[in-house]
Amino acid sequence: MVVDISNSKLDSIIFDLGGVIINLYEERTFEAFAKMGQLTIDEVAALASREEYFKKYETGAVDDPAFRKHLRASLPFEGDEVHLDEAWNAMLGAIPRPKLDLLEKLRSDYKLFVMSNTNAIHVKRFLQIAHQVSPDKAFFDYFDKVYLSHEIGERKPNPGAWQVILDEQPIIADRTLFIDDKEENILAATKLGLQVFHNACPDNWMKLFT
Repeated sequence: MVVDISNSKLDSIIFDLGGVIINLYEERTFEAFAKMGQLTIDEVAALASREEYFKKYETGAVDDPAFRKHLRASLPFEGDEVHLDEAWNAMLGAIPRPKLDLLEKLRSDYKLFVMSNTNAIHVKRFLQIAHQVSPDKAFFDYFDKVYLSHEIGERKPNPGAWQVILDEQPIIADRTLFIDDKEENILAATKLGLQVFHNACPDNWMKLFT
């Protein structure tokens, strides 16, 4: 879906994180879990696809220790907690510096927000990744406000994930662009009247502003 920025009245942008700002490689976590649990990658992928527990973790319904305990039982795995977290975080790639530079420029013309389905273990890691790229400016300071699913108790594609922002911020849906890498989230956002861009490849959204 193509948005003509030059002829729009957009004044706000809501970004997803994984697959938009930070590069995401879910298969790396599948591979890591497969080795830990002596499973095939297909078995791990099948487990993830039917696991409601991941969604509960993303909405803060369970805490970190409960999530780790669940992973141990599901794989199964009896090793150190550090190795469990490393496997879970394996999907998190780099944050390219040009993306942060572009966000810096966009702040002068748009209000910028984040709405991400994420969790406490991932947040800790991607903030470390961001600090390596931007040591002089905190990652969250590139945005007006960041909304994380495990903190607000809502996750995409549930309408409440965006409604929290629309209710709290002085923004108008049809003047707000939502950028996400998952089509189901894009479709849900359109039902709330948001302008949308499906970021099928990690850097595609940047082309909107060049």
